[in-house]
Order: sequence, then structure tokens, then C-alpha cells
Amino acid sequence: MTDGWTDKRRRTTINFLVNSPKGTIFLKSVDASDISKTTDKIFKMIDDVVKEVGEKHVIQVVMDNAASYKAAGEMLMEKRRDCIGHLVQHTTLI
Repeated sequence: MTDGWTDKRRRTTINFLVNSPKGTIFLKSVDASDISKTTDKIFKMIDDVVKEVGEKHVIQVVMDNAASYKAAGEMLMEKRRDCIGHLVQHTTLI
């Protein structure tokens, strides 16, 4: 799972979490303030996390519903057809 946040000073943090039957854990946080939020860069960050977690362990990715994230998700599903069975884009967090 991934979600980004931008503060009043326009600093951006992207958090990566991993969910399993045993629970959800925080994997890492990326300071994305100086990273342009292009589709290619978002794809690279998420693809790197899939590699880190292990492709065989990833069955679903949950991420922001911004256009660049949607496009990055499509790229990820195209590249990793065997591991990502479902892409969910959230619109609200409660």
C-alpha cells in the first residue's frame, strides 16, 4: 500500500506499507519533495518496493488515484503480470 502527503511547505512524503494475514507493517517512507511526480518516477518507486518485498509475495497494490499513479499502476500490472492480480486506487481514507 502506498499513500502520499504534502505539507503546507509543499514537502511530500510517500509511505509504503505491507499487509499480510499477520497484519500491516510500515516498510519505508520516501521524501519525494525533490522528485517530480511523473508516471515513470512513481512506477520506479513502486516497482522497487515490489522487488524489495519479493514479487512472489505481492498480489495487490493499493495506491493514490491521481492520474500519474493510475498510469504507473497500469505500467506495473503490464510488467508484473504474474504477481499483481489487482490494483486498487483509493479516493478517501477514513
